[in-house]
Amino acid sequence: MRFLYVVRIVRGRSHSEHSIFLHNVSKINAKSGGYGGINAVCVLSHHLDQNTVHLLCSDGMKGKSDVTVEEITRESLKDQNGEHPLFLDLVERYFLPYGDYPNIE
Repeated sequence: MRFLYVVRIVRGRSHSEHSIFLHNVSKINAKSGGYGGINAVCVLSHHLDQNTVHLLCSDGMKGKSDVTVEEITRESLKDQNGEHPLFLDLVERYFLPYGDYPNIE
């Protein structure tokens, strides 16, 4: 069983520790929501809980609170006022065909 997460760093590439953030999320196969690469937001699949994923993504950073992790669920993908519907195409075409995501399917 795996979970999908949206991981975000405040100020994106302008953040002083963006390179550490990018290294950390790249190690756990995070994907960009668009074609510009990972700037401030990425999507990743993991079998660990949200707090542990936060630790992995902010490892080595002084500003750990500048990194946020939100779980993507069936409800959050349907919420038209939220940000998660922006990732619907990525979730449906890249993640769902190759994994078991009970909180989405």
